[in-house]
Amino acid sequence: MNNTVLPPAEPASEQLTGLSMVEWAAALRERRLTAVDCLELHLERIAQANPGLNAVVTLNPLAREEAEAADEAASVGRFLGPLHGVPFTVKDTLATRGLRTTAGSPLLGDYVPEQSATAVRRLQEAGAVLLGKGNCSEFAVETHSRNPVFGDTWNPWDTRLTSGGSTGGDSAAVASGMSAFGLGTDFGGSIRWPAHCTGITSLRPTPGLVPETGLLPYIPPADGSLPAPNSMSALHRLGTVAWLARSVDDLGVLLGILAGPDGVDPSTVPVPLGGPVDSLAGITAAWFEDEGTFPVRDDLVAAVRGAAEVLEGLGVPVTHGRPPGLERAAAAFVALRTAEGMPEVVKLATDREDQLGSNLRTSLLGGTPGTVVQYRRAAAERDDIRTQVLGFMEEHNILLLPVASVPASDPRIGSFTVKGKDIPWTELGSCCRAISVLGFPVAVVPCGVSEEGLPVGIQVVGRPYRDREVLAVAAALERSFGRFSPPQFSYRRAD
Repeated sequence: MNNTVLPPAEPASEQLTGLSMVEWAAALRERRLTAVDCLELHLERIAQANPGLNAVVTLNPLAREEAEAADEAASVGRFLGPLHGVPFTVKDTLATRGLRTTAGSPLLGDYVPEQSATAVRRLQEAGAVLLGKGNCSEFAVETHSRNPVFGDTWNPWDTRLTSGGSTGGDSAAVASGMSAFGLGTDFGGSIRWPAHCTGITSLRPTPGLVPETGLLPYIPPADGSLPAPNSMSALHRLGTVAWLARSVDDLGVLLGILAGPDGVDPSTVPVPLGGPVDSLAGITAAWFEDEGTFPVRDDLVAAVRGAAEVLEGLGVPVTHGRPPGLERAAAAFVALRTAEGMPEVVKLATDREDQLGSNLRTSLLGGTPGTVVQYRRAAAERDDIRTQVLGFMEEHNILLLPVASVPASDPRIGSFTVKGKDIPWTELGSCCRAISVLGFPVAVVPCGVSEEGLPVGIQVVGRPYRDREVLAVAAALERSFGRFSPPQFSYRRAD
C-alpha cells in the first residue's frame, strides 16, 4: 500500500507523483509548502512528462496569480477553502473563463469562454488552482484521446498505449503527477475507461447531482453566457460531470464540493448526500464477469472476483450473478445516443464540415437524424431495463463488474479477440455503457494488474443517490489492494 506523505525537505517533482489531493491540501494548510511552491513542482513535472504524453494541451497563464493569491491569504491566517492551493486540470470540453476551450475540434479552435463551467468555478472557489486543460477526443466521442487540434495522448505506463478517452488527457496528467486531480465528464465511460487504463480512481456521480452548465457541445451565445443544458438530451440525462484522482478519499471530498443546483441546469436536484459512510454494515453485493454481450479477458475477470472475495472477507454478503435485463443495456445506450445524434455539433459544422475530424465527420454527417418516435422507443427500453436492475439491487445493493474487455491497449489496433469473439475497439467499453444507461453512481478503483503488468480497475456501482455508499465500498477495496502507485515511465514517446 502506498502511504506516501510529503517530506519536510523541499522535494523534487518526481518524488511526489503518488501524493493524493487530500495530502496536498493538508501540506498546504499546514504551511509545509506554499501554493506557489506547489504550482512550480507541478509545472516542473509538466515540463518533464508532457512532451512524451501530450496530456496537458493549454496552460493557464493566471495559475501563478491564483497561487500567489492563495499564499497572500494564508499569510494572514485565511484559507480559501478545502482545496486551498491544490493544482488541477480540466477536460477541454468544460468551459474555462479566459482560457481556450476547444473540445478538441477546429470548429472551436479559437473559443475563449467568458464564464467558467459551474463545476470549474466551484473548485476555484474552494481554493484549487487551475493548471490548464486536459486533452480529449473531438467532442468527447472516441475512446482514445486524439483530435485534429492537439493530436494523441499517451499512457504513462507505456507510451505506446492509450490513456483512455474521452478524458484521457486528465487521466494521464493525474497518473503521471502533472495534476493533483482532474475534472472531466462521463457519458458512455469517458472517466471510467481512462481510470482503468492508468490505474487511478474515478467517480461518475449519479446524473443530476452536479450541474453540467458549461459542458460542450453547445452554441456559444453572443452575450458570453453559458446556456442551460437541455433537460431532454440523452447527453445530459445520462451523462455527468465526473472526476479522476489518486485516492478514494479525494473522490469523496470533490463530491461534497461539486454537488448541488446552480440555478441554471434544470436537471440538477438538491439531494442531501450526508457525510462519508464509515461502515459496510447492511450492504450486500453481486459480481459478474461482463454485461452480457461482449466477453472480458480472464485476468480482468479475476480482478472482479478478487474484489468480491475481499468484500466477503469484510462481512459483506456477496453473490455471483448478473442483474436481469443488463444484457440489453449497452444496446439501449447506443440506441438513445444514435436517435439523438449531436445536433449542436451539426449546427456548429454548418458550411464548415471539412473542419471536423474524419471519424466524427463520417459518423455524424453520414447518417439520418433520428425521430422522436425512435427516441421514445429507446427511452422506454431503457426504463424497462432500469426497473429490472433496480429490483435486483434491492437484494444486492452494490454491483461489481469490469470496466472493459481488455486493459489499456494500442489504439492503432482495430479489434481484439477475447474468448474466441472479435471485439471492435469501439465496443471495448460495453460494460461502461451498460451502466451509463441506468443512471447509477459508479466508482472505478484499481484492484490488481493484468497479465502484462498493466493496471486493472473495476466498476463499483450503487443505487441512485447512494454515492457515499459506493465510495465506502471503493475505499474498502482500496485499503485491501493498495492505493495508486505511480508508474515508472520514459518521458520520450515510444513509437
